[in-house]
Amino acid sequence: LLLAQAYQNLRQFDEAIVEYKKLNINRPKNKLIPFNLGLCLLEIGDNNAAIEAFKGSIQLDGSFLTAWGNLGNALKGEGRLKEAIQATQKVLDLEPNNPTAHMNLGLIHKDLGELEQALTSTLTSLELQPDNPTGHMNLGLIYQELGQLDQALTSTLKSLELKPDNPAAHMNLGGIYKDLGELEQVLTSTLKSLELQPDNPTGHMNLGLIYQELGQLDPALASTLKSLELQPDNPTAHMNLGGIYKELGQLDHALASTLKSLELKSDSPAALTNLGGIYQELGELDQALTSTLKSLELKPDNPTANMSIGSIYKDLGQLDQALASTLKSLELQPDNPAAHMNLGAIYQDLGKLDQALSSTLKSLELKPDNPAAHKNLGGIYQDLGKLDQALASLRVAMKSEKTKEEAAIELALIYYGMSHYHDGVKAISEIHSKTADNLLLSLYLCLDEKLEFNRCAGDLIGKRWLDQRGVAAIDHANDLYNQTLDNGLGGSAIDSVFIQTVNEQEFSDELIEGILLHLSNKTLQPRNQGLLVNGSQTSGNILDIPEKPFQALKELLIQKIDNYNQLSDINTDKFFQTNWEKHMYNLKGWAIVMKKGGSLKSHNHELGWQSGTFYLQMPEKGANPEEGAIEFSHQGPRYPKGASVFKRRVIRPKARDLNIFSSSLFHRTLPFHSETQRICIAFDVTRNEKLWEASN
Repeated sequence: LLLAQAYQNLRQFDEAIVEYKKLNINRPKNKLIPFNLGLCLLEIGDNNAAIEAFKGSIQLDGSFLTAWGNLGNALKGEGRLKEAIQATQKVLDLEPNNPTAHMNLGLIHKDLGELEQALTSTLTSLELQPDNPTGHMNLGLIYQELGQLDQALTSTLKSLELKPDNPAAHMNLGGIYKDLGELEQVLTSTLKSLELQPDNPTGHMNLGLIYQELGQLDPALASTLKSLELQPDNPTAHMNLGGIYKELGQLDHALASTLKSLELKSDSPAALTNLGGIYQELGELDQALTSTLKSLELKPDNPTANMSIGSIYKDLGQLDQALASTLKSLELQPDNPAAHMNLGAIYQDLGKLDQALSSTLKSLELKPDNPAAHKNLGGIYQDLGKLDQALASLRVAMKSEKTKEEAAIELALIYYGMSHYHDGVKAISEIHSKTADNLLLSLYLCLDEKLEFNRCAGDLIGKRWLDQRGVAAIDHANDLYNQTLDNGLGGSAIDSVFIQTVNEQEFSDELIEGILLHLSNKTLQPRNQGLLVNGSQTSGNILDIPEKPFQALKELLIQKIDNYNQLSDINTDKFFQTNWEKHMYNLKGWAIVMKKGGSLKSHNHELGWQSGTFYLQMPEKGANPEEGAIEFSHQGPRYPKGASVFKRRVIRPKARDLNIFSSSLFHRTLPFHSETQRICIAFDVTRNEKLWEASN
């Protein structure tokens, strides 16, 4: 017995357990032997064996109060909470004023989610033992879960007043400050906890999360890796590591870390939601959907997962499901600024600009310093034609590194549309990306700065960075400056135009009437379109409207675009259908309705890859055979013309005609004088550049 006790006092628990087990056989009547055995088993984390040892001690003495108390702790450690309550209540039956038992009972009720009972038990414990630092710390945790953060802060500070060197209390204090949004104090408290307990893996994991929230990703990564060094099989730390890698743009590492987390804990709703987000970033939308739906099976009322699946449905073009999921998220968590921002983006795609504006402003009311919401707001104001507000919102978004590039490009595009070309150059002067450099090329051509234009063009050609905006600028400049820069298309864009007629078997009159009826109802809010005369253009993506005529049209267009890619050799992808199914392309459409005298000034679709138009209704031919026709040319309307003569191609389409062409090509609609409206669906195929570059 003395040897076993010596080992126990020296914290050599494995040796102590061996000796106590021998004694348990030799001295079966001594209640202290199974009791001490249970204590040693608790120390090595073998709760189940400890439970049996304490029960053995209690069989020898049913009023052994300390054995009942430790039995309750061991049962709690195994998650057997109802049994833990019974064991702890037995202590209170034997000694009603036992402060430790009341405190333990409070912790068990807390784990059961019975917070009011937890509060009552813990307050009773502190009435009996007012200066118990652990009791005050536990009280702080209960108040925190109840959302009573001021009381949580007071209780935890009281605990630290009584025991200033308690690392657990400092850690809890950091959690409360986090809920209060006071990140600097969160950092201070967590660092203090780790100063007192340097090898605490949970402390390092929490520190990583704090650094991540502060935007300090390198120390966040270092802290989380340190946590995993100390506790390699912690699924939460692996999940957090995946989130940090995702923010760093290291998606392969993010995927591996999150899959490791799920290998360790396969039923984690949070890890499954995160996995869905990573797959979404990788463009693997089907896997993103599967992972997030699995998360919702496990936890249907998770507002984050509902918001995430709304975002995935949006990327899939399933806007009705996207809307429903995002609204569900807001029903569960009404004050989530990210969900309100996402809702605004969905309404914008649905062409409901007033609702998009309202939702985005609500997001900014809840989180005024969110640069992504300011960027989105700029896009909505632009669609509404409120350019001053759009510029102001984008300038705010430019102040953040997270949104600086996208906001600067949007700002330059607005300046481009306003003919403020020098302002456009200034807006993107510090941005060096494929999109920004192509826009810069276009702005140099607008300013007729030939030397800068050719320098920039040579750089883009050398990097193989030309997009449709850059191609259009080079095609125009080749005629203007009598030069032969390579546009990268493998031919002249004007030769890319392909026109055909869609017959009634392919797309019925009934479906066309359905689209025309929807347009006549004016349920789609118009988008400001400064190039359009006597007409209107719908906002959002008309091809994502869930009603049958629009979905049937989307299917038809995908088929026709695939055919075009097989037949043409200029700016095409022979594996279009396969790549479409891999979500490497997006398709966006909008309706253009023109009245008598209507026209659309020359423009191109710089953000597209391939573009086209399907004509639903055409005005009667007038005296001039070109009335209502579409004219194609390399001549950019904002670029200097000089003495050059630009080749043009004019097509006078009929109802049911469909044309497809390279998005770089400039085109305009010529005026007409018929009373019959000219109604068409225009569309763009755009590449998912991240996936496209990764696969090439």
